[in-house]
Amino acid sequence: MSFIKIFKFAQKGSKKIKRAKGAAGPPPKWPEGTRVGVFGHENSGKTVFFTSLYTQSKTAGNFHISVRDNATANEFFRHDMAIKGVDVDSSGSGTIAAKSVPKRFPDPTVKDVVLQFTAILDGSKKIPVVTYDYNGKAASISDRSDEAEKIRDFMAGADGILFFFDPKVLAADPEVQARASSFINILEYIVPLKSRLPIPVGLVITKADILPGFTGEDKTILVRAEDEQVMAEDYEGFLEKVLEFDTLAGDREWASTVRNILVKLREFIRIVVGRTLDFQIFFVSSTGNKPEKIGVDVGRSIYAPPEKVNPCGVTEPFHWILKSIVRSQRLNVLRRVSGFVAVASIIWIFLYSLPFMIHFGGLLRSTYRVEDSVLESVEGNIDVISDAQKVDIVKAYKGYGKNFIVKKMFTEFHLTAGRMEDVYGGINLVPAVARLDSLIENMTRVISNPKQHPRYDQALETLILSDSHKSLVASLNKMHVGDKNDVVYLRSDRALRYWDLFTRYITNPADSATLEKINQDVNFNSKNAPNYDEYEAELGNALLGVLNIKAPHAAPSLRSVRANLDEYGQLKEQINNSTDPAFVLKEAAKKLEGIRANLSGGAGSDQAAAIGEFLAEAKQWEKERTYTCVLQNIPDMGHLHVEVTESGDGPTWSNETQLLEGDEIRLKWKPGDDVHLAFDELKHKCNWGNQPSDRVVFTDEYALFEMEGKVVFSNIGKTVTIGFKGGLKEKLPKLK
Repeated sequence: MSFIKIFKFAQKGSKKIKRAKGAAGPPPKWPEGTRVGVFGHENSGKTVFFTSLYTQSKTAGNFHISVRDNATANEFFRHDMAIKGVDVDSSGSGTIAAKSVPKRFPDPTVKDVVLQFTAILDGSKKIPVVTYDYNGKAASISDRSDEAEKIRDFMAGADGILFFFDPKVLAADPEVQARASSFINILEYIVPLKSRLPIPVGLVITKADILPGFTGEDKTILVRAEDEQVMAEDYEGFLEKVLEFDTLAGDREWASTVRNILVKLREFIRIVVGRTLDFQIFFVSSTGNKPEKIGVDVGRSIYAPPEKVNPCGVTEPFHWILKSIVRSQRLNVLRRVSGFVAVASIIWIFLYSLPFMIHFGGLLRSTYRVEDSVLESVEGNIDVISDAQKVDIVKAYKGYGKNFIVKKMFTEFHLTAGRMEDVYGGINLVPAVARLDSLIENMTRVISNPKQHPRYDQALETLILSDSHKSLVASLNKMHVGDKNDVVYLRSDRALRYWDLFTRYITNPADSATLEKINQDVNFNSKNAPNYDEYEAELGNALLGVLNIKAPHAAPSLRSVRANLDEYGQLKEQINNSTDPAFVLKEAAKKLEGIRANLSGGAGSDQAAAIGEFLAEAKQWEKERTYTCVLQNIPDMGHLHVEVTESGDGPTWSNETQLLEGDEIRLKWKPGDDVHLAFDELKHKCNWGNQPSDRVVFTDEYALFEMEGKVVFSNIGKTVTIGFKGGLKEKLPKLK
């Protein structure tokens, strides 16, 4: 019968036993203690082994047995006396009489017995042991008796198992396969095959004295501690590595014996190796010498103990398996602790990460989605966001900033949310309208000055635009986005339409339809267009000037022109070298207005045009505009509060924001406004500027310029450095 058939037969038998187990009543109650299963078939030497284990432990240096109950003591004593050839008789008076009889091995075990003793390892470690001796016939793979079920129950709860194998059956291959199958069946009964073996497993080759090459104690343990890693190999690797051991390499006879046994029991070994490092193979002899054959019985030979009984290696399997059990139990405790720690760590990581997932994956992403949607609709031009879109963004950041998780765990994001509310809440149409007014004013200058008109190439039939023309149109197109009902959109739309009519006129000045369209649009818009202001009115007049050439004014005298040109040159140098906003924007601008009025259209036309551009730029500084300042340096990890107020007004510090080094802040300011700065040191209790460590206020008409550069807080000896994007003084208009 092949091994596969035998093993399948064993599996079917195991399943039948398991099914029957539930109906056979409760399982046996085994004594408390470390349970060591000794699984062996009939005549495998279990009973003689236990007896020799007991007697040898009395002289062994690292293993000793102390019997714990009378049944075990009686079992060991009777069998020991039989092997020694002593007949013990009790007279009933408390005395024991002994007489010599022929030596004999104990009769085959008929009634099973639970053996209980305390094993003392290495002179100190005490372990209460429970093991089990039984009739080996019940270990057969085909046995279905209650005794067989009892054996399996004991093995299933064992802390470690020793498989006993009688080498006398090696010549009978079917019997070897049957015993290997029963071994495997027991392992499968304990844990599913291919799973990690949770207990130590030892293979004990008994009656080793009959094996060729066996010479005693030096051959008892097959795998030394330093070679333990071979247990992690598969069967083929295990066999190859074992046969390369130094203990086998120099002993061909013993190597051949070991190889034969490992090959014969390959199916069992294949199941064990790779699943645990707690596996070992022992070669032991309970007699130490070959016993004497004295007769035969049904199915077996009868042997008598040798003249001199000298057991070999019998304590090693138990010493090893008990130490392995102790180590395994410690590892199991560590595994349970590490498992608990791992689960606790996973729970902790999840709980710790949960707020981050909620924040970054939900709250913040949802807020960004609202902002990105709006910015995408206006092509990134923040100045043309409509009021409704602004409200959506502010509402999103406000809701985000009020969230409990954001306020308590992500304070930096909470502060940033407040700043974003300020940024978007402070956006109104003034900056966009102001920039649009400037663009319309530039267009007016281009249309009013024939020298700045685009040039039409008749040969190529192409209108040639300068870089300034292209920049002007591109800037208007950037304003022409967003809500189509928004004032910026409507006014930029009219300006672009005027430019289109103007370029059509340049292309074909004789086209009366274009001139008529200009006249109609300008007149209609001046009366009906919403938000039609002075800048559009000037642009319209400039366009109408294309249709009607006005009479020239009387030219000033040549002497007057020269005097004004000289004054112009001197003033130009002063303006372009000055960083004083009061001089550039007020004093110099007023003088330039007077100079322009006295320049003729011919000799001073270029200077007059330059003055016009300068005054247009200077006029922009009179309006409230938004400036971006950068906190370049704040000493000692302090922070700043900044607020702009009307002249003479005190700050309310309603924007509860802490400005740190590197932060940017957008300020709305116009000449005459005051600028308030409050400094809070690192450990100072922040009250949003109301009770700072120190404060500074600039009240000059051009206070914003005083804020640029180094600001000294003299009461605490701190100096803050503040810059503006593009620089304030650098942005002052220049006279060209």
